[in-house]
Amino acid sequence: MKIVIAPASYKGSITNIEASEVMKKASKKVFPSAELVVFPLADGGEGTIDVVKMLTGGRFFFEDVSDPVGRKRRCKWLKKGDTAYIEMAQASGLTLLKESERNPLKTTTYGTGELIKSAVLSGCNKIFIGAGGSATNDGGIGALTALGIKFFDRKGKVIYPGRGEDLIKIKEIEISGMMPELGRCKFTVLSDVYNPLYGREGAAYVYAPQKGASEKDVKVLDEGLRNYNEIVKKITGVDINGIKGSGAAGGIAGSFVAFLGAEIISGIKTILEMGAFEEKLKGADLLLTGEGRVDIQTFYGKSIGVVSDICRRYNVPVVILAGSVDISICRNKALKNAIILSVSPCAMSIEEVMKKGKTYLFHITEQVLKIYRYAGKS
Repeated sequence: MKIVIAPASYKGSITNIEASEVMKKASKKVFPSAELVVFPLADGGEGTIDVVKMLTGGRFFFEDVSDPVGRKRRCKWLKKGDTAYIEMAQASGLTLLKESERNPLKTTTYGTGELIKSAVLSGCNKIFIGAGGSATNDGGIGALTALGIKFFDRKGKVIYPGRGEDLIKIKEIEISGMMPELGRCKFTVLSDVYNPLYGREGAAYVYAPQKGASEKDVKVLDEGLRNYNEIVKKITGVDINGIKGSGAAGGIAGSFVAFLGAEIISGIKTILEMGAFEEKLKGADLLLTGEGRVDIQTFYGKSIGVVSDICRRYNVPVVILAGSVDISICRNKALKNAIILSVSPCAMSIEEVMKKGKTYLFHITEQVLKIYRYAGKS
């Protein structure tokens, strides 16, 4: 019996690595002699650098940087040789804020820029940025401010530290103060979001409501991104909105392409290749995975959708254990080789499930595997 354990994170409740350990413990209880292969999933969001360290090694460095609303917070980044792995969620993540603090008009990516600055000054020449789980919609101007770029409003006043509400105010951009060390670095953004910078499919309209924006806020943010794009085009010649995936993490991906020459690549595919996932999947009888919510987006480029596709090619059944499930997804053809079960044992609020997430995840994993065993599959 070979079981591959590959969950994503259950946001606000269980990390990807914690979920892996819970599933592993339950699997050992039901199948004591089974071969268990653990491969936590990450696509650039929370837990990405922990997975990279698990797969490749490296050393964590800790820095006191600004969180999305300007408070100092100790955050980590990973260094391996001359390569740095930085996770936006560490400094600019949505889970760092209380519900009452979530407002992308008021949040900034400045702390992410501080982490990048530390990595560059430490001698890293290759910088990978995981663009997921952010609380921001500032177009990346906060991070760029931390890296030495200056943004000015119509009165010639410097904009600092750079928030979502400031995008509409930008009149001029000065790049002469940008860290010279950035010129020797190759930047790569890990993201599985394909939205443009602005418009109905852009960063503000699609993602800002999840970060606390009202309908009115969304319109302000979208107009701000439009204004920002026009100024950037004049300075760099780059039309950010024309870049596939430029709207990732509130527009930071597109900004990094324009000002840092970054490349945007698939986060989940990069992690899977890094850990030779397909090789580890060969010969598996079952794959256990899961995340906080499974809906239609799950099967359009997100980690669990990508992994399910791979499992279908290898004829490996998939069990998805979700914190919550959009029932309409059950009609999706992508589920041909998978079943989805809720972690919750009965009808209860998401908040209640999250409080005892590990306990519920253990029990549902155990129950699923017992059914699998009793069905004569072992």
